[in-house]
Amino acid sequence: MEIGRFLLSLLLTVVWSVVAVAIVVVVFEVFQRRYRLLEEIFQENSVAAAILAGSFVIGVFYVVTQIVIH
Repeated sequence: MEIGRFLLSLLLTVVWSVVAVAIVVVVFEVFQRRYRLLEEIFQENSVAAAILAGSFVIGVFYVVTQIVIH
């Protein structure tokens, strides 16, 4: 019984992790096409764009974590 709960929890963790990564990739791609975010970060050396991208990634993972916990 304990092993079954563990495996179910492990599976759900993996599934939600994949969902979170997919959301980040899709929205980051939208930002890339609209605002050329990677060019701003690497060619223009824009710290503000890097902070925006990093905070976005952290925010999405935080929201998914809260969904999984509750």
